Amino acid sequence: MIQNPGAAAACAAIAASVAAAPASAGLRLTLDNGWPSTWNRVGPAEAAVGVGLGVGLLLSEFVWKPVDPPRWSEPILFDDAARNALRAGSPGGRARAATASDVGYIGLPTYAIAVEAGLVTWLGRGQGDAALQLALINGEALIINGLLTRVVQKATGRSRPDTGPGNTDNTSFFSGHTSTTFTVASGLCVQHARLEIYGGVADKLVCPIALVVAATTGLLRIVSDRHYASDVLAGAVVGSAVGATVSWAHLRNGSGPAASLSLGAGGGPALVYGGSF
Repeated sequence: MIQNPGAAAACAAIAASVAAAPASAGLRLTLDNGWPSTWNRVGPAEAAVGVGLGVGLLLSEFVWKPVDPPRWSEPILFDDAARNALRAGSPGGRARAATASDVGYIGLPTYAIAVEAGLVTWLGRGQGDAALQLALINGEALIINGLLTRVVQKATGRSRPDTGPGNTDNTSFFSGHTSTTFTVASGLCVQHARLEIYGGVADKLVCPIALVVAATTGLLRIVSDRHYASDVLAGAVVGSAVGATVSWAHLRNGSGPAASLSLGAGGGPALVYGGSF
């Protein structure tokens, strides 16, 4: 018998992301010569679609109002057991857990786009074209996941476990914090299975560390009583699928050149985005 359903859900979520990485694993390439010439690229047309999806995300966030009263308010499966076992015992503890869950929710996307793509690949290694591709791939995955998450949340209309005064948005299913962190984590797993970004053992550590951060984020959403365990598990599965699929679709042989980002005079970074539709 499972004694800790919440921990089991977190383990299942990790397994979902880990399973995505081997499918994209193969010969690990370096970025010393920029983005591999035969790999699929995010070109202007795809970027324009991404912008359109981003607009859809904004509309679903700010225009589409949550339902009230909720369409779904009952726990399912192991939700009650996980909530009783993992929920913090005091309002202060739940508030601290909610704040802590924001660290991974904000930190993982920032790391993937600003640190790995911006600081390491572009500024550190002078590979602006590869940096742009990594940033666009991660950004595209986040937009797709964000739109999917918000549509499901608003359409499902599930009440949160801690529903009360000031907290009646009825967007509990599925967890956006969890789907977002697993989107990035699974994408990083695929990217570091196919690319040498740091070199050596560092590339092997990024995937497990990112997965731990994502799983911890999901667990904290249960501890904070902001989501049921089923919300977290569903978010982990969806986020893993989106992140791994988007990265895998680009980090493989395909159409080749579609967009470019050159370095400025003297090797300094300067954005020059172009290509063919």
